[in-house]
Amino acid sequence: MLNRQDTAVADLGIGGQRAGEVIPSVAIDRIIALRENGLKQFTHALALLSSARQLFLDACGAKSLYGYDICVKDALNWESQPQKAQDAIKKTIDGKIWHRLMLDTGMYTLMSTRQRDEWDRQVAGETMPEITLDTVLATFDQLHAGKNDTFEQGVIDLFKSLSWDYKTNCPCRFGKKIIVSRLMESYSSGLNYFGTLGRSKLDDLTKVFYLLEGRNVPDHRVSEGAKFGEFFERERFSGAVYDGEYFSMRYYMKGTAHITFKRPELVSRINAIVARHYPSMLPPRV
Repeated sequence: MLNRQDTAVADLGIGGQRAGEVIPSVAIDRIIALRENGLKQFTHALALLSSARQLFLDACGAKSLYGYDICVKDALNWESQPQKAQDAIKKTIDGKIWHRLMLDTGMYTLMSTRQRDEWDRQVAGETMPEITLDTVLATFDQLHAGKNDTFEQGVIDLFKSLSWDYKTNCPCRFGKKIIVSRLMESYSSGLNYFGTLGRSKLDDLTKVFYLLEGRNVPDHRVSEGAKFGEFFERERFSGAVYDGEYFSMRYYMKGTAHITFKRPELVSRINAIVARHYPSMLPPRV
């Protein structure tokens, strides 16, 4: 039987021998105490990590937190480099918070597809600003001050994306009709589908009309791209014409879409924007 003293195992028989002849005396009380304390701290640390995850989820407005477990694992490996571990978790969480703020403020809606891609690359890169009150306020002050330029850049991005291989598309202005290429994308099997690329093109186009009329741009979940996505799921390639608020559209299996505008006065205002950016391309009266 163990004697709970510093020489607890000295008299413990092992294999017919006295323990003291096989292993040195050990402080079994200290070992057990260390074990119990370690278990308590481990359990407490798990609770703290779980609490931290929930705080981050609330801050990000998310239901899942991809990357958090990786940061925890890396932090254990970087025990001697606590700043490296802190930088890693900041980058993971701050990127998700920036994404939430851009959505909640509507800035993603105002940006063109290209501008959103550029912002996403910045957030994913080494130049992502840290989430602090000062940086958030400064960033959105800058974005708000330049929102008219943001809107006009979306118009120009759309104009530049038109292919002049189609006679319907005029290289100096928007006409009453345009042909948009690659509205549909193809699976490796060759089947066509309406995806993110096509949705972004329709949303960029419709956004212009809403902003010109001083209307709020619809959330992406009820945007023109989303509405056409539902229409496409029902009709597929039946030959049906999609009838939107500002344009009607025929689309084809090769991926192109023929868009006819309903509001020529708004198209004229779009052309005025194009003329400001390309003064040598657009004649005084079109």
